[in-house]
Amino acid sequence: MNAYAALAVALVAVVLLVVLLVAVVPAGSPGWLVRLRPRRTEPPDPFAAHRALLGQLCTTSSVRVDRYVGTADAPGPDGSATRIQVRQNGEEELPAGSTALIYDYEPDGGYYWIAAYDPRHDLSDGG
Repeated sequence: MNAYAALAVALVAVVLLVVLLVAVVPAGSPGWLVRLRPRRTEPPDPFAAHRALLGQLCTTSSVRVDRYVGTADAPGPDGSATRIQVRQNGEEELPAGSTALIYDYEPDGGYYWIAAYDPRHDLSDGG
């Protein structure tokens, strides 16, 4: 067998292999092309859990809450209480056991902003 004959046999083998691969892939489904590309995933949102608490009520647990210090118990995702760091801008007193509304999160300090909550002023139920 000379060099040209060996080259022709190799070329035929390659062509048959390509034809076989094309025949194996379902003609009507371009899904295999999608699987070849890397998936684009959005980076996880580091503040998603913090945003879930916005608009929730919490109960203050520290002796006082002001602009510099305070803790409160907020509802966790499973219904249990979660202790969070809180601050408030107002001058109203928020002693331990007070109900407050969580309205913002400060990522630099890792605490939530809260405001005193009075259920008599709640308009969410149409009252």
